[in-house]
Amino acid sequence: MKYQITQFSLRGARPVNEDRVGYAERDNAVIMAVADGLGGHRGGEVAAEILVQTLLHTFQTLRHPVVQRPSVFLALGILQAHHAIIARGQDSQPPIEPRTTCVACLVQNGYAYWAHVGDSRLYLFRQNRFLLRTQDHTTIEELHQGGLLTEKEMLDHPQKSHLLNCLGAATTPTMSMGEETLLQPGDTLLACTDGLWEALTPEEIARYLKTAALDEAVEEMLLAAQKKKRQACDNVSAVCLRWEDAVTRSPPLQGNAVAQINEAMLREEARHHLPHVAKMPPRKSTVASEETADDKNKPLESRIQELEDFLKKFEPKV
Repeated sequence: MKYQITQFSLRGARPVNEDRVGYAERDNAVIMAVADGLGGHRGGEVAAEILVQTLLHTFQTLRHPVVQRPSVFLALGILQAHHAIIARGQDSQPPIEPRTTCVACLVQNGYAYWAHVGDSRLYLFRQNRFLLRTQDHTTIEELHQGGLLTEKEMLDHPQKSHLLNCLGAATTPTMSMGEETLLQPGDTLLACTDGLWEALTPEEIARYLKTAALDEAVEEMLLAAQKKKRQACDNVSAVCLRWEDAVTRSPPLQGNAVAQINEAMLREEARHHLPHVAKMPPRKSTVASEETADDKNKPLESRIQELEDFLKKFEPKV
């Protein structure tokens, strides 16, 4: 695989940086993760750190050379982070409620897959033009999708910070999954926090990303966002990948289906085939002790591998 990848994060005008970013690479794949810890809850930076480190560690330690069901992999990783965030908050003295948004993108064998919770975004640019973005889990996004607000009006709306979904809350998050997307030469994937997209339009972002050296482009772009917002600048962070390989000949793994996945759906999918998952009572995110001893000893890598092995039974024979 041929690509450029870079990451950058700025504190902006905030007293601390509660954003966390990261990426990890394997021979045939790379994962990017961005998390924006919620400033209204103590430990936002802790929640963001747990999310990023959980996804990167799981990706790096997965034994299988190919992630057979990328959306399942991303969903399980995010759910694992969600439960770890709750446990960390309850173990703190006094207990805290750390929360975070997130966006993660897996690029494997020339295809991109992504998942997000909250208002951290994934953008795709093609031929130096804005092609698509994820839809935020916010009140104003629902108004925008209903045709009641423009993109510009979203930025100044009094409810722009009203999240409908995040990690670490009492309600188990629902993750929005992106399509399995075949990458074209020059495609650019940008995962970022709201500090960037509140400052720069997609068209402005696209202009910065035209620069040949991606690391210089992203650094200059974030500095421009910080300068534009001045004392109103939030933490601003991004991980960006530019695809520089030819169009892959590898067949798609899961089809172009946009989906929303939650823990109940994963359990139902595995109910008759993974007994140790099926017998586990649904976890209430406010009570970490409900996790069974068998589940505590079952590493995330093993759960992912078993789900992948189960799903492979339904793949067409070549």
